[in-house]
Amino acid sequence: MDPRKQRSRDRLHAAALALATDRPISSLTVTQLAEAADVHRSTFYEHAESPAGLVEAALTAELDVLRDDLMKDRSDAATAVATVTEGVLRHILRHVDIYRRELADGGGTLHAMLSRHFRGTTEILLERGRIRLPLTAAGVADSAVADAAARFLADGTVGVIDGWLRHPRPRVEDFLRVYLALLPEWWPHRPVG
Repeated sequence: MDPRKQRSRDRLHAAALALATDRPISSLTVTQLAEAADVHRSTFYEHAESPAGLVEAALTAELDVLRDDLMKDRSDAATAVATVTEGVLRHILRHVDIYRRELADGGGTLHAMLSRHFRGTTEILLERGRIRLPLTAAGVADSAVADAAARFLADGTVGVIDGWLRHPRPRVEDFLRVYLALLPEWWPHRPVG
């Protein structure tokens, strides 16, 4: 991406996250976001189709950095997954007002965005052999079982995050204690100290 376009994208992402911290994503307008980022409305549309899409893109960009770090991590799978999980939780806490409001009661777009991201990460880990899925279901293709397992883990993780954010002061350690107790045996994890 050329430097000018990158700067515009960065300003739009920062504006989207700042404005979404104080108000529902559904109330944001293109004009508000363009003005806050000090860009023209046409520049907004070079980066997103809607205000909700811009907020999702800004959050996903941060999550993608964490996923990239996970894929580069050569430590054992349990250590790598624990590191990225803590990173994701800290990301969520940095944007707690957005996630808390937007995940409440099923949370539409952000629930779906997080689920897609977690499912994608699980699929990559399975494809690269970092995680093995020792599950079969009679008469069901292994690929369908893997897809179901990735979806189960992703949506379950988002559900646990939603419940965790309902506490007045969510702590990473509390999330991990519950989450680790719920994880299936095939998912690499290490106990919380």
